Amino acid sequence: MTFVKPPKPKELVEAYGGLKKTVRRLVETGFSPDEIVLKLGLPYYLVQLFIQEFEPKDPTLFANIVKTYDRIAVLRGKKGKETELTKFFLRKGVSLEVKLRLALGKVTDESLKVGGGILEKAICLATGSSSSKIRRLMIDYGDPGEAAYLLIQPKEPKLTIEEAYEAIRILPRLGGIKERILQISSLMEAATPDEAKYIARLILGDLKIGYYERTVISAVSKAYRVPFETVQRISAILGVVDGLNLASEGEDALSKVTIRPGQFIKPQLAHIYEPEKVAYPVRLELKYDGSRLQVHRWGSQIWLFSRRGIEKSQTLPEVVSIAEKFSAQSCIIDCEVIAVDDEGRFLPFQYLLRRTVPKELSEEELTERKEKVKLTIAAFDILHLNGLVLMNMPLSERRRYLQQAVPAEFLAQGRECKDAVELMKFYEEALRRGLEGIIVKDNRSEYEPGRRTYTWLKIKPERDTIDCTIVKALYGKGKRAGLYSSFLLAVRDLQKKKLYTIGKVSNLPDDIMADLVAIMEQSKMGEDREGIFVKPSIVAEATYQEIQETDRYTSGYALRIPKIIRFRSDKTVEEIDTLDKLKKLYELQYERYTAREDVEG
Repeated sequence: MTFVKPPKPKELVEAYGGLKKTVRRLVETGFSPDEIVLKLGLPYYLVQLFIQEFEPKDPTLFANIVKTYDRIAVLRGKKGKETELTKFFLRKGVSLEVKLRLALGKVTDESLKVGGGILEKAICLATGSSSSKIRRLMIDYGDPGEAAYLLIQPKEPKLTIEEAYEAIRILPRLGGIKERILQISSLMEAATPDEAKYIARLILGDLKIGYYERTVISAVSKAYRVPFETVQRISAILGVVDGLNLASEGEDALSKVTIRPGQFIKPQLAHIYEPEKVAYPVRLELKYDGSRLQVHRWGSQIWLFSRRGIEKSQTLPEVVSIAEKFSAQSCIIDCEVIAVDDEGRFLPFQYLLRRTVPKELSEEELTERKEKVKLTIAAFDILHLNGLVLMNMPLSERRRYLQQAVPAEFLAQGRECKDAVELMKFYEEALRRGLEGIIVKDNRSEYEPGRRTYTWLKIKPERDTIDCTIVKALYGKGKRAGLYSSFLLAVRDLQKKKLYTIGKVSNLPDDIMADLVAIMEQSKMGEDREGIFVKPSIVAEATYQEIQETDRYTSGYALRIPKIIRFRSDKTVEEIDTLDKLKKLYELQYERYTAREDVEG
């Protein structure tokens, strides 16, 4: 009997004509990526890249990007960071799109499907360290990248920019959690400590080197000598990467860009009302208790985009039907989608949530929810009509086109206003009707996509406040993995002498967050995977937009968009507000909807 020895890896590569062809051939014959790793001795991430038809072209090392990141990180001023980015964009070699994405910390527009848990497991696998040690480092440093930096073994840099970039970019295409963990861990094993730090940060979309998207736009503008405002406007239309990429072709190329239905445009946003910013006469419009929606129509095709650009036509079929009534072959309409009752009267925002959360519903669930909660829209602006781009026209002209395209019943209600007396009268009328407030608009203003401007100003009433206490500090996810990113609030029940949770608050200033973290650590009573339980000792005064019924918190209620306005050192936990007060505030806020029936009926 003769025994045939299996071919050695080198022989296989020679026989099939290269590593990529060998990997592809082994996949075709039934080998899994894990088995190919064992057979050829290749890192897992490289096997996956070859399966995805990766063809290495540029040998530039990822260490060069790391040097750029580190150089920008040590520069304190915005001007210095912008200058360094400008030099980076003008370097030869790597394509501009790759450089832009590396500068923005956004390797792909898709969700990478990686959070703190997956990253923790990947670092664990790459370093052999325990999960508890990695979690402790993530908490202590507030950065998974620093945990990777401290645990990855030093080595000579060999990883290329192409390999690191493409290995991260294909993460959404990998089958499951196990595959993503193996992909990240093998990439980190191949990296130096400094490279591993920035690989973790790129995966989480937060480079932590002290600049924002605006600085990148400014650097591109400077590099290719194109006006900043032009680059910013085109980036809002095309998306930041495509807009910045096109800027390299010059101002002429940008001037040819036009908006078209089906392509989401970042909406214009309003500033908080400041009386001195108003130049009368102005346009006043009701501010509805709904959600921003962009309606696009191109013939029989209709798209509905949320404020963040998520397409929602499947979950909002009534709005699709409304769009079919528009007197337009093609158009882009800016509006608010609002929940209404059977008589068409406006309902609070929490009713709208029953139609928009979760994002995907079965046909049966959708039908059931449609019967319970009806929808309408209030259209207030138009950006495009039958091939004509309207954004650069003044609001007063855009409104004439809007009235031509949209039936009157679906237009936002408003009026012209010549002075502050009329403005306040309209505002008070809006509140009596149970609405959120009003928007004040400059009739001469153009539509500025993606910008928060003083040509639109919003006036809303102050809400009551709740005195509450912090009972838990919660770890963040994604780019906030390892940090305390939010705090769980609670009120008390006098009879049962218990605390009941009412919501989470986040986005606190860094100095306050640092002080809170120190107190939380000292008053820690226990821990789970979500965060740490703390002894109630801090009293905070929180404001909110609305109180909603929910089963998510133990009180049965949730504060919508809570914000801490101050800490009450003059109060003890025994003096915080009660569950009874929360219930009364919930009931009182809807008295305006009852009063509205008298106004409208």
